[in-house]
Order: sequence, then structure tokens, then C-alpha cells
Amino acid sequence: MSSECIFYCICGSYNLSSISSYLKDKEIKSKIYSKDVLYFKNKHQNRFYDVFIYSYGCIVFWGISDDLIKQIIQELSPFSSEILKNVISDKCQYKIVPEGDSSFIDMENDVIVLHKDDGIYLAKLAFSYGLSQSVKLSVFEDSVDKTIEENKKIPVDLIQTGKISLSKQSLAKKIGSLFAERNYINLNNNILDTPEFFWKHPRYEQYYEMSIKFLDLSQRIHVLNSKLNIIRDLYSILSDELKHAHSSRLEIVVILLIFLEVCIGLLELMLVK
Repeated sequence: MSSECIFYCICGSYNLSSISSYLKDKEIKSKIYSKDVLYFKNKHQNRFYDVFIYSYGCIVFWGISDDLIKQIIQELSPFSSEILKNVISDKCQYKIVPEGDSSFIDMENDVIVLHKDDGIYLAKLAFSYGLSQSVKLSVFEDSVDKTIEENKKIPVDLIQTGKISLSKQSLAKKIGSLFAERNYINLNNNILDTPEFFWKHPRYEQYYEMSIKFLDLSQRIHVLNSKLNIIRDLYSILSDELKHAHSSRLEIVVILLIFLEVCIGLLELMLVK
């Protein structure tokens, strides 16, 4: 019989130390691994469940009801920052088997199979890293897609009119927003790297690799980087346009000054005569 694993990206970040203290006050034992994930196990209606909370704003729930998930997310909201307007979530099935050499993902049936004697909570933690990275990547993907959609008119303007129909102020704002978007993704890209946890627990890295393959993370990161290149190109186009507009204004000012100087010179000659 299979159970459900649900994974969310809720916010920009969680304060794991504060969450640990909060759980301790509630007499719930927890442990922080590699400074980026907090694990706790608890019981609800005579059934144990596992929760993995990641510092980069993601939570993975194993064997827990939707109502309890909502309650836990609400309880953890004081320890979060930059809460997302649109929470990203995904789910998969898992089952625990008493026999077998090790845990694995049944790709054909989209089920995570956990071997009972395989250090099961560490196996769940390893799989959870990949699951949490998937929903975090979805946040980046949505943000980049939105940015490209908002700016897709720029290349069309260039094709149709040969120029960008934006004021100097609007142009500067566009450049700022594109720069901020690129910066945000680039600064957070390390979240998608192989976690430090596996330096100390190398035997569980295979499960992490299974999960990122299961969720096509490598391919999705490649596509994301290609879209970031589009944003970089748009940024370059707008920056060049702003420089050109500034140069054009300077040329006009110089021409006007020369014209004024000639007029003054002619006026002085007329007065002398």
C-alpha cells in the first residue's frame, strides 16, 4: 500500500534555528543537518509522519494529511521570510517494503520505494533534497517566464519600428527589473547544487541523484539557463538603447550650443557694423 509525499515551496527562506526552538517548546524533537534542513518526526491519529524543512523555503511532508499540512505551514509562517503569493507544490507516491537491497524510484509507476532497513529517515531526507529543489526550481522558472512574457514586446518593437518605444525613465526601470531578476536567480542558483549533506553521507547520494533524474532537474536547469540568457540579451539591448538615447541628447545639446554661439557671433558682428 502506498502513501503520499507532498512537497512545497512556501517562501524565500526559513529560520531553522527558530523553528527548532519552537518545536522544542512543543516537546517535539528535531535535528538540523548541514545547516540547511531540519527534520522532525511526530504522531497524528496514531500514525507517524516525517517533515523536512529546508532553509531555502521548502517543506517535504511524508505520510501526512492535507489538513495537518495546512496547520503546520501556518504554524511555521512566523519563521519565514518573503512568503510567495503563489505557493508551489507537487506530490508523488511512496511505499515501504520489508525486502530488497536498497531504496529506489520505480520510474514506470512514479513511486518511491523505501527499503525498511535502509536507514529509512535518511533515505527520505536524501530523496527530499531532490523534491525540494524541484519546487524551488519551479519558482525560478515561473519568475523567469513572467519576466520574458512582460518584455516580449521589446523585440517586436525593434522589428516593426527599428526602435524601442519607451521613455528614458521606463527604459531605466526595465533595465533595473531585468538586472534584479538575473541577480536573484544567479545568487540563488547554489540551492540547486549537490547539497553538503552528502559529503558526510555519501551512500545516500544515489537517492538524491535518482530524485533529480526522476524530476528532470538537469534538463530544467539547462532550459532555465537558456531563458536567463534571453534576459541577459534583453538587458544588453536596453542598456545599449539607453546609452544611445543619452548620446543622442548630448549631440543635440552640442549642436544647439554651437548654433547659439554662431548666432551670438553674428549678432556681435551686426552690432559692430
